[in-house]
Amino acid sequence: MYHYIESGLPNVYLKNGYSIEVIDDEEYTSIDDMDGLHRVLARTIASKAMPLTNAEFKFLRIELNLSQRVLGKWFGVSEQTIARYEKGQSEIPRTTDAALRSLYMESIEQNNSVSYFLDLLANYEAAQAAQEILLEEVDRQWKLAG
Repeated sequence: MYHYIESGLPNVYLKNGYSIEVIDDEEYTSIDDMDGLHRVLARTIASKAMPLTNAEFKFLRIELNLSQRVLGKWFGVSEQTIARYEKGQSEIPRTTDAALRSLYMESIEQNNSVSYFLDLLANYEAAQAAQEILLEEVDRQWKLAG
């Protein structure tokens, strides 16, 4: 398995869909269908029943191709506030979490209401352990590993 830390997320592992090549004693990793991988990863993050981590918040913002400044304007906060969320220096408000998820799902045309995500977060149990996301490539498409 390949620990895909380049995503900016600490808990992503690839079961397959990658190759490692050694050139001049340096390892180079190539990942198949990076866009597809990131779409599945972002959709998985946006749909999870736990609050977003700072890294997940940043990942979704980047997948939306939004700057901290623009996202801050949309949420009515400064870009420094967005930066503090992403660095883990400030807690991400539940409504901001739900709004970012909703923006992402809207961007891929899987419209879920903000209340859907607020319900997900309200039902979250704090004692739940962090989970790893294991992905695999099947027939040239990324999906959650079964």
